[in-house]
Amino acid sequence: MFWRDRRGYSMTFWAIFIGLVLIPALSLAIELGRYFYAISEVAKAADAAAVAASAEINQRVFEDTGSLVPTSNTWANAQSYVSSNTAGLSAKGIHAFVTGIQVISGENTVRVDVSADLSILFPSVVPKVLVTQTGIAKLRAFTN
Repeated sequence: MFWRDRRGYSMTFWAIFIGLVLIPALSLAIELGRYFYAISEVAKAADAAAVAASAEINQRVFEDTGSLVPTSNTWANAQSYVSSNTAGLSAKGIHAFVTGIQVISGENTVRVDVSADLSILFPSVVPKVLVTQTGIAKLRAFTN
């Protein structure tokens, strides 16, 4: 009779432990995994956008003056690469956008900021989760 009572307490303990500890921990691990995956996809898109933006630097102005000047297609080309590199996120309702392009003549680099709102990955009690990643591309093809 004594062992039967202990077995009942053990099953109750494990049922409460699984319900209150393991299931919330598992759901947190899944949500954090999705969050970090989304961040890495936005970072990858920012790097691709920086390369795409660097391809749209006005070569004639550079040859004449030595300064790096973007063309009218720089922003559109960068956004196009962001959109194509975040298609998996777009299917989940997360859209990434180019929020800034900076051309640094002294370093021959192009920096592109890409932002995405990841709030859809979390319950509504979590405040807005906005992630911004920066991609950097170094221009090596131009010589002054």
